[in-house]
Amino acid sequence: MPVSSKIVKKHEEMFYPTVRIRAKGSGGSGTVVYSEKHNGEYHTYVITNHHVVAKCIKVEKRWNPVKKKKMDTEILDTVYVEYFKYNNYSHCIGSFAIEADIVAYSEVEGGQDWALLRVRDRETQAPYIATLFPEDDIESIHIFDNCYAVGASLGHAPIATNGHICYMDDEISHYRYWMSTAQTIFGNSGGALYRYSEERKEYEYIGIPSRITVQPMGFTKDPITHMGYFIPIERVYSLLRDNDYHFIFDKEMSFDQCAELRGEEIIEAPDVDADEEDDE
Repeated sequence: MPVSSKIVKKHEEMFYPTVRIRAKGSGGSGTVVYSEKHNGEYHTYVITNHHVVAKCIKVEKRWNPVKKKKMDTEILDTVYVEYFKYNNYSHCIGSFAIEADIVAYSEVEGGQDWALLRVRDRETQAPYIATLFPEDDIESIHIFDNCYAVGASLGHAPIATNGHICYMDDEISHYRYWMSTAQTIFGNSGGALYRYSEERKEYEYIGIPSRITVQPMGFTKDPITHMGYFIPIERVYSLLRDNDYHFIFDKEMSFDQCAELRGEEIIEAPDVDADEEDDE
């Protein structure tokens, strides 16, 4: 039986860009936001929360042979980005994990609880990428707008829920969060909230599920799943810009320009000799 174009669109624009993150005994969700070829290699980036990958980030006192003293040294462990395979659009038949590096972050304690991962696979383009809600149209988002949350709830393969934006002005640790009634729970952190644009006819990424409301109940705290906080898209843009990853959303800034701003050396992939290809 043919699948409706609306269902296909929801899968491709919201469900499939979602990945599960595994990070040293903890984990959560992530969203593929960029995958393009530069200098002969594909570069794929995933947005998540800092607290999802925090166990992979540490600072240790290590001996510096140049400075001849122990200095604070940042140690970043490998993170695993887990993609899912589906049949008939909706039936999950398995997953596979690819190593990734933490390339930028803002800590959860006193920071903005955000991290950017770069997938190590340089030969394959991610087939599905979330579309960021346009920065110049953010003022069009309002309470009562319908939205969808997608993430690896409780470590499960990605699931989708829907609701509406219900509040836009909570302040936590000096930063603004929006709230939605799309049910989320532990594990959704780092995933995505989407809103459909009637003007552009697509589902667009409007934020990162990051926290849920909890209600003290005796000796425990019960999660209120329909009061989920998410980092709004305006802050996502600011974080990408502040860390010199403008190229992810700004067509006027090139990949190489941003690499230079970050002080990275630009290395072009070597050309493959045609004769060598034939010999294999």
